[in-house]
Amino acid sequence: MARKIVLKKVGVHNLKQVDLSLDPNQLIVFTGVSGSGKTSLAFDTIYVEGQRRYIESLSTFARRHLGDMARPEAELIEGISPTIAIEQKTAGRNPRSSVGTMTGIYDFLRILYARIGIPHCPVSGEEVAPQSMEQILHQIQKLPEKAKIIVLAPFAKGKKGEFKEEFAELLRKGYTRVRLDGEIIEITDDIAIDGKKAHDLDLVIDRLVVREEDRTRLTEAVTQGLEAGEGLVSILHVETGREQLFSEHAYSPKSGLSYGPLEPRDFSFNHPSGMCPKCQGLGSLLEFDEEKIIDPEKSISEDCCSVASSYHTVRFGNIFDNLARLYKFSVKIPWKKLSDEARKVFLHGTKKKWIKMRFIHPVKRQSWTEYVQWRGVLHEARRRYQEASSDSYRRKMEELMEESVCPSCQGARIRPYPAATTFKGKTLPQVTALSIEKALSFFEKMQLNKEEKLIAEEVVKEIRQRLFFLSDVGLHYLSMERTAPTLSGGESQRVRLASQIGSGLSKATYVLDEPSIGLHPRDNRKLLASLRALCDRGNTVIVIEHDEETILAADHIVDVGPYAGKFGGEILVSGDLQTLLKNPDSVTAEYLTGKKKIPIPKKRRKREKKAIEIVGAKHHNLKDASVKIPLEMLVAVTG
Repeated sequence: MARKIVLKKVGVHNLKQVDLSLDPNQLIVFTGVSGSGKTSLAFDTIYVEGQRRYIESLSTFARRHLGDMARPEAELIEGISPTIAIEQKTAGRNPRSSVGTMTGIYDFLRILYARIGIPHCPVSGEEVAPQSMEQILHQIQKLPEKAKIIVLAPFAKGKKGEFKEEFAELLRKGYTRVRLDGEIIEITDDIAIDGKKAHDLDLVIDRLVVREEDRTRLTEAVTQGLEAGEGLVSILHVETGREQLFSEHAYSPKSGLSYGPLEPRDFSFNHPSGMCPKCQGLGSLLEFDEEKIIDPEKSISEDCCSVASSYHTVRFGNIFDNLARLYKFSVKIPWKKLSDEARKVFLHGTKKKWIKMRFIHPVKRQSWTEYVQWRGVLHEARRRYQEASSDSYRRKMEELMEESVCPSCQGARIRPYPAATTFKGKTLPQVTALSIEKALSFFEKMQLNKEEKLIAEEVVKEIRQRLFFLSDVGLHYLSMERTAPTLSGGESQRVRLASQIGSGLSKATYVLDEPSIGLHPRDNRKLLASLRALCDRGNTVIVIEHDEETILAADHIVDVGPYAGKFGGEILVSGDLQTLLKNPDSVTAEYLTGKKKIPIPKKRRKREKKAIEIVGAKHHNLKDASVKIPLEMLVAVTG
């Protein structure tokens, strides 16, 4: 049986050597005027001591990295179980963190889609199906005569390590070359690989020129590649650099494209194999606004683009002159008179991978030739922005940028192939875009067949439970794709509370800071039911709260006061509701009994004509909202 929490002579901050005894497995509310010492007692004493004892139980090595926590000022603290704080603060600024990832629902969804999702070709939209080795060989035999090709088989994807043992094993099997991160190397060389970085490794099965007399050799290479690559083989066209994947797992007849088997990591926007390569899994891009960076009256030679490297530098002056010569435009005429093609080449680069350019030094008159890969001035500016270490430089650049939906993934955040996979008619991005209420309805109504039940019944059960917990704490209106920086302090606290309920912990002490803040009274009862669910599992829940409904629902009430700062720090009441209501020194009791109340003003300020006008707001879930908010008045926004 859990022991009582006993505190004696606690003197943290403004607390005046107070004693307190709390029964376990109860909903306990700490109340009192602001600044009376509630947080000092709940967080700075009970929570800190629980954390300190946990850290002390760890090894010396772990403690060295975590650091020591100061012991709260008290004569005795006993009966403390492991403590978990769910504070009133935002969930952080990381846009990679979402409601789905914070609660663990997204992890279960990734497993669900990888195991029983129906893969579709993102190009043709049709379901993909397995193909036999004979079908793959038939396609490869159609390669044009005299084409120089390399047959490759995947060995490792996004794997960290130095691969010394793997290379030794491959040498024993007769392999002499591999492709490491896109570069073909000899295994016999003294290869130094950074073991801390993730690498892609492919086996070089054979290098050959397609000829009629070598068709048997090609067949053998592809067969060996499919065996080594576990059903996957790719053909690299040496002259063009184009690579064709052939798969026994998934093939689309309409588009002629092959795909590999899907794993849970392929549905993760935080993993290299899953994230959209253009936006890096963020779903949006910061792009330069041409109206902010271009002066249409100036020419390229007059540096019309504020984020481009100057025309007056040796390198970029020569590059711009070469582009003008090749694409037939002048660097001397104003931007507004340039053709669309010239603007596109200057800003976004050329289709050619490498362009031969002749450089002339403006002073020394020396000349030389270089092959330049021109991707445009915007690409150069983005690279400088991403590599910048100066926050002020990044902020300055961000003023010239606009956030827009990623054109590659259309906000889905993951690669096209996993994004096109469906489960019960919906793709993963479509499910995460649903509100919690609609997502819960989707999973509750779905029917699994016998085979699906065998594979995913427990996964679907976990998803349903966690969605139910989110709905129960009043967050039915959020979507799983909603990112952490866009949540209010109260929302992020309730998301963490829902994830704790879903974790199923018992015999812990939870400390919460005003969880009802920002909640409509309609949802407050759901929140209280969730807190009760934590208690029913054998946990102790301590809540700092001013909300009347929460105080009335508590098993035990601790009223700290009587006033704030040095005039507070005393425990006026530690007992049930009746004990609180009878206490003559409690300000909380005076308001609960109606002795004191906040009067409704008899006179209101006259509405002035001055107002803030918001027209057509569409941020987050706002639907083209327009409103006038009067100035110089106390304005309440409710709902």
